[in-house]
Amino acid sequence: MTTATSPGRPPAAERQRPDTVEAAARYLRAGAGDRRGVLITGAGTKLGWGGPVTAPMVELDTSRLDQIIDYRPSDMTVAVQAGTPLNTLQGVLAEHGQWLAIDPPTEAAGATVGGLLATGDAGPCRLRYGTLRDLAIGCTVVLADGVVAHAGGHVIKNVAGYDLTKLMHGSLGTLALIGEVVLRLQPVPEATRTISCRLSAVAAVWATLAVIGSGVEPSATEWYGAGSGPGVLLVRLDGTQRSIEPAAAVVLQQLREVNAVDLQILTVDDAVEQWRRAAETTTGGGRCHPAADGAATVRLGTLPDQLPLVVEQLDTLGSRHQVRFELTSSTGIGLHTVRLTGPVASLAALIDDLGAVLQRQLGGTLTLRDRDRDVDQLRGTSAPMPDPPPTAGLQRAVKDHFDPGHRLAPGRFAPWF
Repeated sequence: MTTATSPGRPPAAERQRPDTVEAAARYLRAGAGDRRGVLITGAGTKLGWGGPVTAPMVELDTSRLDQIIDYRPSDMTVAVQAGTPLNTLQGVLAEHGQWLAIDPPTEAAGATVGGLLATGDAGPCRLRYGTLRDLAIGCTVVLADGVVAHAGGHVIKNVAGYDLTKLMHGSLGTLALIGEVVLRLQPVPEATRTISCRLSAVAAVWATLAVIGSGVEPSATEWYGAGSGPGVLLVRLDGTQRSIEPAAAVVLQQLREVNAVDLQILTVDDAVEQWRRAAETTTGGGRCHPAADGAATVRLGTLPDQLPLVVEQLDTLGSRHQVRFELTSSTGIGLHTVRLTGPVASLAALIDDLGAVLQRQLGGTLTLRDRDRDVDQLRGTSAPMPDPPPTAGLQRAVKDHFDPGHRLAPGRFAPWF
């Protein structure tokens, strides 16, 4: 048996760990003249996301930028350095009955605030609370030439020009080094309930529509399963002690009307376990697979009601290429994390076929996440979808403006970038 690996951290000739934004700026400024390639890292929990990075000359590790700079509980805002682990921050906020309303599966592995912003990583609760694109209201970044730029702050203002904070979201370290982030906070919910049931993919879509249309505002709706059979739908509710039980009763009634089976309100311990299982598709869960096989994880984006079509295509392509799949879907949003296992050559072929189907038939997207290194060796640097998006020209213009020498994370975003 073997455990799946990912492209991870490519070898770098030099590794620097700045402890201030100014020090990071000096390192970037020093390499600007000879155009040394730079890979920006944090805790390293998502180094396998995106395309393979060509070997950089310098790795800038932001893990020493780990201070909480300015916490204002009365304003429900906090400024932190980018290398601050999310779990550390949440512990401090909890002392004041507050939290940063994201729940990424990578939190337990030490994911940092800057890394979460740069990768766009969030979690099931993005349905209600959004992502760091919504919750980050300011940032300090260092551009490729060492220039330090600031945007936003504790008070939200309407200003002209780039919204740097939103530009950084999902940029995978290709535009700038994130040094500091200002965040908007939420009160910790008084009460939380998780309702679980078993449904097909088709029924899960109808169930989600029914729950959302009932007037109840779920914090998360996640469906997970293996293959094309029925899966488990989880609905999370946050609220007050007074409101949570009536809301749960409404959700239970809606799920009964779509013929859900094994319907129950989970205990706290059972809820933790079920959400952990749903997250295993994203994290890999440390599971093993036969030594002859490999593993790869991809993230698909579609319209929310296209989940059944996604499962159908995965089933068809999986049978064609002899690849097994597990799927976790945010049914209220249309984001699907798929873990594939099978022969490495089959994984590479399926990813290319799936990317074409997603883009050309469903109008969706496919992005690469953790996978065995051998998958990249077979696929090379080709994009996971055959055609550049309609916004490719605009995205290239932004890249050229922020990083004219294309020094930052070369190859990671997309070949056309």
